[in-house]
Amino acid sequence: MRVRLYVLLVFAAAVAMAALAASATPLPDWGLVVFFGVLASISEWAAMTTAYGGTVSVSFALLFAALLLGGPIAGAAAALISAVAIMPRDLAEHRPAHRILFNAAMYPLMVLVAGWVLHAADVPALATDTALALDLASWLLSSILAAAALAAVNWLLVGIAVSLSTDATLGEVWRSEIRQYLVSFVSLTLLGVVLVQLVAVAGSVSVLLLAVPFFVARQTFGVSAEIAKAFKDTIRSLVAVLEAKDPYTRGHSERVAVYSRDVAEELGMSPSQAQGLELAALLHDIGKVGIAAATLGKPGSLTGDEFNEIRLHPITGSSILADIDFLKEVVPLIEAHHERLDGSGYPYGLRGEAVSLEARVLAVADCFDAMTSDRAYRNALSFETARDELLRGAGRKLDRRCVDALLARVSLERARDLADQEGAWRANR
Repeated sequence: MRVRLYVLLVFAAAVAMAALAASATPLPDWGLVVFFGVLASISEWAAMTTAYGGTVSVSFALLFAALLLGGPIAGAAAALISAVAIMPRDLAEHRPAHRILFNAAMYPLMVLVAGWVLHAADVPALATDTALALDLASWLLSSILAAAALAAVNWLLVGIAVSLSTDATLGEVWRSEIRQYLVSFVSLTLLGVVLVQLVAVAGSVSVLLLAVPFFVARQTFGVSAEIAKAFKDTIRSLVAVLEAKDPYTRGHSERVAVYSRDVAEELGMSPSQAQGLELAALLHDIGKVGIAAATLGKPGSLTGDEFNEIRLHPITGSSILADIDFLKEVVPLIEAHHERLDGSGYPYGLRGEAVSLEARVLAVADCFDAMTSDRAYRNALSFETARDELLRGAGRKLDRRCVDALLARVSLERARDLADQEGAWRANR
């Protein structure tokens, strides 16, 4: 409810800012608006997938250039065209309506605020015949201030949305993404400045010259993404071999990885956080390689020694992976995936805030799949029984937000499966 109210406030602010700008500035060159709006739309559709599961597009630079060349209304209109153009993709990916509305309002709003900065600095929209006549140093300073405003509004609006979705503080959200965001901001701001100068010298069509280097960059990112996919597939193969010793948990890590990523997306976590969670989920039970197969597959109750052996597998797993540099960030999640908020978990009995949000996500995903899978000591529980068990532990042992997020996503998937007559709710996993 808080997130939806926030989205409505952002939408209202965008409408108010647009009305104010329209009354204070002349109508833009609609040819320029359509040109940059279409380019920004193509950029979003052709966004490059990175090795971390996120995407990179140059739409920021294109909207920045539209703002500098045509003014705030031109930039906002181009942003709106771009936002509307990618709605079919968002709908096809079943993104919530409030997120689609947020994007449609956020991009025009941040352009309008940046336009206000330019207006306050008394920098007019640049006509191609006057751009080179302006004092370059003053223009660059004002442009950089406008770009900073553009980025700041984007960072603030998205940060608040993520904070409301996850209950993480705004500072925590910003700290998790600041390095990647600053690099993108600097590079895309410089690209926007180059675009403006190209238009000033050779006209709008000259912008198309950047299509070739963009295509090359896209191919480079594609190779990087393929390497990351190969790495992840290798991990999946390794986990499958390890799980072969226990037929009752075969496929468990893969399913937990899917659930963890679903919950991360539902909570609004960043792509890099979701990627880390997915890796942690794939590897969370790797420590069971040191447990005897007879213990793992025992149909009856475990002895005290056997249970203690089981309780050590998070530490064993973290020890196995501790020296692998590119997995160091997921090691603490693997070590804490059996910790519980009330301190009843293992191996350290952590409680409350000592259990990270990512570890809480992993715990909920792990519990859910464990309950809905056949085990040596019992048959799989029904979806309804597993749901009730999760809700019973929510707020006490398990994080309520994570439980709600998983059930919201899994309930939706289950309904789709039933509608498509694909069988049980896990049929498409």
